[in-house]
Amino acid sequence: MATRPLLRNREETGQGGGEWVLTFADLMALLFSFFALLTSLSTAPKNCNGLAKYFEENRRLYQNFELRNSKLECVITLPSDFLFRSGEDALQRRALRRLEPLFQRVKTLKEHERDLILVEGHTDNVPIRTRRFPSNWELSSARATNVAAFLRRVGLPEDRLSIRAYADQRPRVPYDDELGQRLRGRQLRAARERNRRVEIILANPPTGIEEYGLLFK
Repeated sequence: MATRPLLRNREETGQGGGEWVLTFADLMALLFSFFALLTSLSTAPKNCNGLAKYFEENRRLYQNFELRNSKLECVITLPSDFLFRSGEDALQRRALRRLEPLFQRVKTLKEHERDLILVEGHTDNVPIRTRRFPSNWELSSARATNVAAFLRRVGLPEDRLSIRAYADQRPRVPYDDELGQRLRGRQLRAARERNRRVEIILANPPTGIEEYGLLFK
């Protein structure tokens, strides 16, 4: 007796059923877009646009200042010769007149309302040895402290302020030329002038301490 062939559905015969491939492709495209967006957000530099706009609008007053940014920070570089007399730590009046409106503006910018404010003192490589400043470490620390005290007076919150002192250990420009020879004359004076500075860093707050794993106590 002849037997009837069993009927098989389209999936069993391999015909049709490709809809899942399209769905899977769509899902992969969405995942790729999602992770690309996350990567771009995580590597985008910190927003310093409000400060950049202020400096542009007042370029004549801040000719020797510099603003840079990184992923987590806005860095304002203040030339030390503008802030202090040689070998001193007291802020000059001309500096106060320009710093106050700058940091009053910082207080109004939403992108900096939670920032930590780090004040870094840097000197050149000329040694100092006085009763008040036995070395460049003390001088750079005193200068950073006085700038931080000024920021406190204009209303920046103490709980977000800190200082760091580097003496001459982190020069912005080297004291050697491309051949490794020590700079002299005008080039040396120019390098020292650039390296004497105070940097004010507006940094994203760190991750909460509760998110760190305790390794030792």
